[in-house]
Amino acid sequence: MTARQEPPPVASLTYAQYSGWACCWCGKSLLKVTGAVSAGVARGQDGAHVLDIEVYACPDCAPPALDVPRDTPAPS
Repeated sequence: MTARQEPPPVASLTYAQYSGWACCWCGKSLLKVTGAVSAGVARGQDGAHVLDIEVYACPDCAPPALDVPRDTPAPS
């Protein structure tokens, strides 16, 4: 299983990427794309102010889904 890659830091994001309107990896607009997924949390700080924000990825750049064994019973 491959570990998920951390999103870029907040300081390197454009306004559109920070706002969730563009892919955090390639910058492609997400306004007319279906299938965009959360890419994780971009970390950032400005003095005492935490600027962490959830960022999104287009389907082409989306991290692989976590492998979940199908034969594992659901928790009760």
